[in-house]
Amino acid sequence: MLSVDNIWAKGRHTPLFDRTTFSVGEGEVIIVQADSQLERTSLALALTGRLPLSGGTISWSEGDDEPRPISMKRLRALSSVVDSPDVTAPEQHMRVHDYVSEMLSYNLPIFGRSRASRWLAERGLEDLDGLWMDEISGEMNIELMAALAQHSPSDLLVFDTPSRHLNHTYMWLPYLEELAADEDHPRTVVAIVPHISESWHGARAVVGRAPEEQASEENVSAPVEGEIEPSNDSPEHGENAEKE
Repeated sequence: MLSVDNIWAKGRHTPLFDRTTFSVGEGEVIIVQADSQLERTSLALALTGRLPLSGGTISWSEGDDEPRPISMKRLRALSSVVDSPDVTAPEQHMRVHDYVSEMLSYNLPIFGRSRASRWLAERGLEDLDGLWMDEISGEMNIELMAALAQHSPSDLLVFDTPSRHLNHTYMWLPYLEELAADEDHPRTVVAIVPHISESWHGARAVVGRAPEEQASEENVSAPVEGEIEPSNDSPEHGENAEKE
């Protein structure tokens, strides 16, 4: 279980992200809302021990044990930041083959180019082998990132803005849920997005808001049955999209 208690990180003039509290268990997915890309990436780095905290505590436990404060070194060792813009996400001018080789090399001492092709083929992704990153669709991008995350030994996976690839939560969320519920390797999965769909009834948190504030907001407007909300950073609802 990952337990986050009142964590925040200061920037040069303003906080990189404000005080945030939530918990999520092994085999579960939590969606965390953070308005700006800076907040999302900073939180992703902090949750994985790659950005020092200015306050608060991150605790961790395996199985049903009670979470205990964890060192940043150990947190880094058991976690991964997935597809974070300008951090771990691939450059658009990069070949899929080369990106896969690079990412898999972090878990293996020696990794040849021929192995990347075999790895893609074993996962039904051989059609991506000869493509550039900017040639693959949003769904293929998410599928590739999830496959790479599944190959990782990490117990905690933090996805930075997965909603930028696909319009709706229901299009990218199943890949994360599958990673969390993996029988051979159950994981704790965090997705940080600019907007939480009303169709999502699972664990959620909002950066800068106390849990009781979040709970009261959830009770204000109940979602319409069957309603699907597009993500704010989708092509139709991006951060730079025109307001309706």
